[in-house]
Amino acid sequence: MPDDSREVDIEEQADAVADFVEELLAKMDIDAIAEPSEADGRVYVDILDGDPDDMSLLIGRHGQTLDALQELARQVVGRRLDERIKVLVDVDDHRKRRASRVAETAREAAAEVIETGTEQALEPMDALERKMVHDAVGEIDGVRTESRGENPNRYVVILPE
Repeated sequence: MPDDSREVDIEEQADAVADFVEELLAKMDIDAIAEPSEADGRVYVDILDGDPDDMSLLIGRHGQTLDALQELARQVVGRRLDERIKVLVDVDDHRKRRASRVAETAREAAAEVIETGTEQALEPMDALERKMVHDAVGEIDGVRTESRGENPNRYVVILPE
């Protein structure tokens, strides 16, 4: 039975985050839908069906506005529910497209490392994107990864094995 109550908690969190995001969108005069869901113990809220200019505004340069929106939702809703929540907010699948690009860039760099034997440093990334690189390259024989630098300029280097 405790497992069922956890699922209800996650659903409650997802609804609370979606409600908060919709309140915020209304205050910003942005007409869009906040669609909640959950998977793997994490709350997801996709912001959909908005004007393209508004969606770009919500994403911001290099996803910085989206990251801020996600952190704001995490903190405010966490306080409202008096519990720690894990939330991922996305706008028009921006994060999914970014994840695909990050993994593809990692695979291309790994192929070049295999071909040339020379390490390749990728651009600085947040922790989630660095994990995506480590995972993508981890599936390729002949190369390995390591993170270097300090946040916010921490990056992944792909090296020959």
